[in-house]
Formats: sequence, C-alpha cells, structure tokens
Amino acid sequence: MRLRKIWAEGTFAVLKREHKLNKIQKRGLQKAIEECLLSVTALNLKRLVKAV
Repeated sequence: MRLRKIWAEGTFAVLKREHKLNKIQKRGLQKAIEECLLSVTALNLKRLVKAV
C-alpha cells in the first residue's frame, strides 16, 4: 500500500512538472478531462518506451 502511494505521488509530480498540469488550460469539464487523459496517455507511452 505504501509503495503504491509513493509511486502515485511521483506520477502526479511528473504530470505537474513536465506536462504543466498544475493548472488546466481548457474550459469545461469534458475538455479538462480530455486534457488530463492526453497527458496521462503521453506519460504512459514514455514509460512504455523506456521499459522496452
């Protein structure tokens, strides 16, 4: 449980720092969700490439 919390906080830190998600740029709930999903997808693709 503790390891998962640490890993999740690191993920949020990367999203805020590298993907500039400390403030959402889009207006509206649906567009904000889309922006977050795109950033998370990009982060997952980076991790996938690094793992291969």
